[in-house]
Amino acid sequence: MHRKQYMSRLIAAAAVALGLWAAAGIEAAAATGVSVEHAWARATPRGAPNGAAYVTLVNQGSESDRLVAASSPLAVNIQIHEEKTENGISRMRQLDGIDLPPGSTVTLKPSGIHLMLGLKQPLKQGQTFPLTLTFQKAGAVEVTVKVGAVGAMDDMSGM
Repeated sequence: MHRKQYMSRLIAAAAVALGLWAAAGIEAAAATGVSVEHAWARATPRGAPNGAAYVTLVNQGSESDRLVAASSPLAVNIQIHEEKTENGISRMRQLDGIDLPPGSTVTLKPSGIHLMLGLKQPLKQGQTFPLTLTFQKAGAVEVTVKVGAVGAMDDMSGM
């Protein structure tokens, strides 16, 4: 096989693999082993100024990393929040990041750690939007967020 044919086939195979990876809903910073899976959000009720987005962060690398920021064209700002219930009272506090030790998985979910979106527009069920997560070592990772039903409790509820 000629070098030119070999390179063409190699590029085509890489494109197919990348397409399959993206179709599975997984985005990654391959060099560091950090991936972002199951990006989803809840639709917001009319007039709600805030929404929430949820993802699963996986560090298959050999070094720790840390999620330090998030952004989206649909949001004025995004903060990392944690909701905890103590003595029957639910409290929310802003976090400055999320640590990802080697081999760890951190799932952001309702009533736990989540991304609080200060919205420019409501989130509507069935839509998608881009979300960029910034890690200390892996850098920026862009994912596509799928919007489920108002009150959805996981990425499969009302999609």
